[in-house]
Amino acid sequence: MRLHYKAFTGSQAEKTRRGAVLVIVMVCLLLISLVMASLLKSTLLQRRQMLKEQLLVQADWLVESALERAAQQRLTNPEYRGEVWQIDPEELGTRYAASAEIVLKPEGEADRRLSIQARIKYPDNQTETITRTKKIIL
Repeated sequence: MRLHYKAFTGSQAEKTRRGAVLVIVMVCLLLISLVMASLLKSTLLQRRQMLKEQLLVQADWLVESALERAAQQRLTNPEYRGEVWQIDPEELGTRYAASAEIVLKPEGEADRRLSIQARIKYPDNQTETITRTKKIIL
């Protein structure tokens, strides 16, 4: 039995090499694209998480501010029982508005103690709103 090998001419071998190089280049580009897509997704997730943490910190500060506002209002007006405080974005220096519901109630039997509760919604009127509530007793 004889095996016959067909010899490649110079142009056929060159075309085969070019085709192999093209396949290798395409596979490399695919791998680079997959890595870049993964990095982009990771970056977007980190950005979302950072923005959410910023909103949480801002809400914590707003609830503290609402409690301070209530204490100050009570000092100037003994009849003050609370309010809904609408905070404009310009006041906050952000893009979002906030609202604070402040409630003052007598605490205990002798009514000598006063509880102040503040509930913050930030950002107000958005699809994802953070709510923080804090209560102190004076």
